[in-house]
Amino acid sequence: MHIYILTYVIISSLFIIINCDNAHLPGPSGAGKTTLSNYIAGILHPEKGKHVLRNTLGISIDTCKWNSSIPQGERVGMLFQQTTLLDSLTVAGNVCVALEHCPSTSVKSDNTIISKQQKNNTISTQQKIKALLDSVGLDYLRDGPKRPSELSGGMARRASLALQLAQHKHVIVLDEPFAGLDYITAVGIAKELERIRRDKGTALLLISHEPEIVDIVMGNAKETMSNGGSSSKNGSSHTSTGSSTVTLQRRESELNKQVVSSTLKHPSTFGKDAHQRFMVKVLDYFLYSLPLILLTFMAAGLAISMLSSDILRRVDVTDTVLSIVQKEIKPLIQMFTGEEDVSPMYTMMINMKVKGMLNTTIPPAKATLYAMGMAKLFVLEIGPLITALLLSGRIGGSYSGEVATMQATAQNKLLLTLGISPIVWTFGPSLLASWIASPLLTISGTMLALAIGAKVGPQYGIGNIESYRNEVWNAVFVPLRLRGVVTWTENEGWEHGGATLMESVYSYLDLRCTYSDSYTDALIELSTHPVIFHLIKSVVFMTIIMGVAEIASRRKTDLTPRGVPKVITTSVVMGSLFVIFADWGFSQLLLKRH
Repeated sequence: MHIYILTYVIISSLFIIINCDNAHLPGPSGAGKTTLSNYIAGILHPEKGKHVLRNTLGISIDTCKWNSSIPQGERVGMLFQQTTLLDSLTVAGNVCVALEHCPSTSVKSDNTIISKQQKNNTISTQQKIKALLDSVGLDYLRDGPKRPSELSGGMARRASLALQLAQHKHVIVLDEPFAGLDYITAVGIAKELERIRRDKGTALLLISHEPEIVDIVMGNAKETMSNGGSSSKNGSSHTSTGSSTVTLQRRESELNKQVVSSTLKHPSTFGKDAHQRFMVKVLDYFLYSLPLILLTFMAAGLAISMLSSDILRRVDVTDTVLSIVQKEIKPLIQMFTGEEDVSPMYTMMINMKVKGMLNTTIPPAKATLYAMGMAKLFVLEIGPLITALLLSGRIGGSYSGEVATMQATAQNKLLLTLGISPIVWTFGPSLLASWIASPLLTISGTMLALAIGAKVGPQYGIGNIESYRNEVWNAVFVPLRLRGVVTWTENEGWEHGGATLMESVYSYLDLRCTYSDSYTDALIELSTHPVIFHLIKSVVFMTIIMGVAEIASRRKTDLTPRGVPKVITTSVVMGSLFVIFADWGFSQLLLKRH
């Protein structure tokens, strides 16, 4: 297979032209081999990559043109220095993701794959995954269900290679693919690469400091003898340009094979689809955060309700009111009776009457004030704020740690080589999940705090449970002062007052406020309704938290594992600060409500 790529690279007046089956890019450490390979693989932005190569490495890129008939997603793949697989998926799941994002194949709803070049060539997804894993020396049933952390170094390199083969990459950049491997494993991987280069016609751009292994990949190694001769797994010899290819296979007894075939099932590919990652995130964000939210709101509800009840119980205005009454009523009695001194009987009767009035009106007023205060405080103010500050650490820290880890382990670069946007892969499902989890958590915590308030108030002699519930309901579900809503509630049916049906419809759709013709006031009236305001604050706060976490975790493209904790700390602290500023902005919006 011919590779239609022409790349002119000037390295200290040396031209390297890639128009062949394979190429070896030598050079000392720090010479810029990895940077150059990242540029060729499309990981570096073209303009930024040219700037870096020209100004820091002395490399000038003149042209890099591909034959337009080769899809962009099938041009260049890459194997990184460290083993890079998506650790949230199994080996089979990783391969399946690569297959589904291959431009020349399409996956149908029944999990079959159709090649766009050969439309009659239909194969099931699992069969294709098995064929790819077999081609790199991995066992479909045994190795397919494993997570990347369960693989040895050699197995992980083979799995990474299967991803590139799944997308029919014409050129595969190999950046130190043998680093960290023992010699035998490295030789096995090298022979696998040589076989792929020879059988599939894939061009390899190899960066390595191990010339003996490089010779095997390039097909220039002397014939390797195994058990007295060069042989393949079926016993036949194969030589190509002076070298032999031996595929290393784990030996298994017939009994073991029977046990494996009877116990192992098809490996799971769960997590490859966006909706699957979304569901996992929803369950993660909600279920694992719910105990934290409930315990926090339980403590806050107890503290605030007990403090409010105790203050209201201690407030006694009887003496103050009586002194005012005596001061104001005494001149009136003197005026009506014409007597200089007011009879003590009159004063006693007036005091008894006033005390009776106070005993009748003050307790219900305290109960109403207590219920309204609890409802307004938790629904409009501290409910969404407490939840957001807690979730800034729980969800924001979790997300930033996940993305930062992917950044530090080159998983985001792997997604780019597979034609997948890292932001779409992680941020989209996580943001949608947080938009669902945060309001549900806020509502759950607020309801718990208000329920606790219903129990605490009566213990201090502030109202009763029934009156508390009614007052909370009236404080939360206040009527909207919009003309259409008022018209709907005041009239029954579509026609009223002689108006036609169309006139009635228009009157119901009038969204202006009853006190203003401005649609801005109507928007404020709608958005500051307690229920809507409660949900808006939750969603806005969560958007801020996730946005800060996304920026903090992707800010450094060369992030190392050592920098992951700092990213998490930055995300949590900055997210919390921005939430507090946003809460102040919402408070200013409430002041504009009439």
